[in-house]
Amino acid sequence: MAGPKGQQNMSAQVSYYPNFRPQFGLAVVRFAILVLILSFGFLSTSHNFGPFSVQTAEAKPMPAIESAWVAMQAQLAVEALDSADEISAVEQRDVASRWIKSIALIVAEHLEISNKDLELAWLQSDLARQKALFAALTQLGVPYKTNADEPGIALDCSALIKFAWSNAGVKMPRGSAQQYAFGERIKSSEVQLGDLAWYPGHISMSLGLENLVIQAPTNGRSVEVHKIDESRVNWVRWVDPTA
Repeated sequence: MAGPKGQQNMSAQVSYYPNFRPQFGLAVVRFAILVLILSFGFLSTSHNFGPFSVQTAEAKPMPAIESAWVAMQAQLAVEALDSADEISAVEQRDVASRWIKSIALIVAEHLEISNKDLELAWLQSDLARQKALFAALTQLGVPYKTNADEPGIALDCSALIKFAWSNAGVKMPRGSAQQYAFGERIKSSEVQLGDLAWYPGHISMSLGLENLVIQAPTNGRSVEVHKIDESRVNWVRWVDPTA
């Protein structure tokens, strides 16, 4: 943040008001700025403000080739499931499983977790959650842009969630706070694939294992798979959008 403009102006103000105490005035200004920052952090539909903003230092982007491959495979899965509407849910789950193994392998390797655990979490999820997952993964590498809602071009955090769950037949509102209010609060121990991770100003979608999400993070980054930082875990509130 830029400092006060011109030391001479401050000196002139002090000479006109002999009882003025710069230290006290500075404390008031700092307090006012803190209140504004906290307000933005809680009310913003994006998440570039406040103490809850996404930490860029912890991000480890997936290599572009791998990200594009996962997005392509996810798109094939979405199209296959769309064309399989007339077959039974069991048969559709068989269709979904064809892509889950290969996609889970790449995502797990990037996140440095067990691919078997990730694969199992996805396979055990119901079809709607699998559809939401595939749709979200088609957006890997799409740039974040504040207030954007253009799949394949630019998205903000809530636009990604809205897009993913619309593919599973769930109509979500826009805005992280609105999506948080839309679902039913659940415990962290109850989180499943597709559930929503919310903290003030940001929302993301669970990958089905502890604190692993897909998200549209912040300006300068793109849709990514990510592990929620341990310093933020206690702030996260989980929501089931299907309840």
